[in-house]
Amino acid sequence: MEQVIVLGATGNIGTAVLKNLQNRNVEVFAGVQSEKDFEKVSQFGAIPLIVNFTDQESLNQALKGKDRVFLVTPLMQNPEAVTQMVINAAKQNGVKHLVRSTASGADSKGQIQMARWAGASEDLIKASGLNYTIVRPYSFLQNFINFHSQTIKQYNGFYLPTGEAKLSMLDINDLGEVVALALTSDEHFGKTYELSGITYTNEILAKTLSQVLGRKVSYIDIPEEKAKESMLSNHMPEWMVNAMMELNYITKQGWTAGYSDDFKNITGREYTSAETFFETNKLAFL
Repeated sequence: MEQVIVLGATGNIGTAVLKNLQNRNVEVFAGVQSEKDFEKVSQFGAIPLIVNFTDQESLNQALKGKDRVFLVTPLMQNPEAVTQMVINAAKQNGVKHLVRSTASGADSKGQIQMARWAGASEDLIKASGLNYTIVRPYSFLQNFINFHSQTIKQYNGFYLPTGEAKLSMLDINDLGEVVALALTSDEHFGKTYELSGITYTNEILAKTLSQVLGRKVSYIDIPEEKAKESMLSNHMPEWMVNAMMELNYITKQGWTAGYSDDFKNITGREYTSAETFFETNKLAFL
């Protein structure tokens, strides 16, 4: 039985991967930061390992004996540094396959910082000589829970500076399913998958939420300056605010809209719809 380790196991993406790796005939390990995270990963049958993702020796030890590794990093500056250390550990331990979640539009020479960070990680992986699979998700439907559930509950609205743009929205569980399939097969070596989700506007998403919740929910298009001011007042670091504002800008231009059939080709199913997602997670907005 192969051994798989998920690095970044306690975040939304890592959790979705652990959930989808259940009952797939692999022994799953979960890289966590401390013992307080043990229960969160153990519920999915994963064996917790404390890993310091910024320490080469810690990663070397964590990947010892592992056949495959999944890596996702949070929004951070220069994530390619972590990617390189994971590549080093993988090569030292003879890991046969690295799966990395980056972002749509990844390009080390891209127009926005998030694209350049994601692209730099991809460049390192492709030059590493390892068998790899890259998944590039678009925006997540889970953002409605993580960032907008409070204002939806209190004010029946969500606030974004993205105008009337079309945007593609992905359920993280769909990403988790593709990653789990990649981690349990040799068929996905050398592949890069675009995972778009279905394309909507925020007005359509507000109407869908209204139907599901049985009350009117509105999308409020706010000025960019207001959005930036709000993030700074919530003590987000300036580099993160600037990266988010760049993302909001390209979203408003419609550059994050698009459809990729990679998910359908891999799973045989259509992406999870916003309506299904909101129905499944209805309690988060009540």
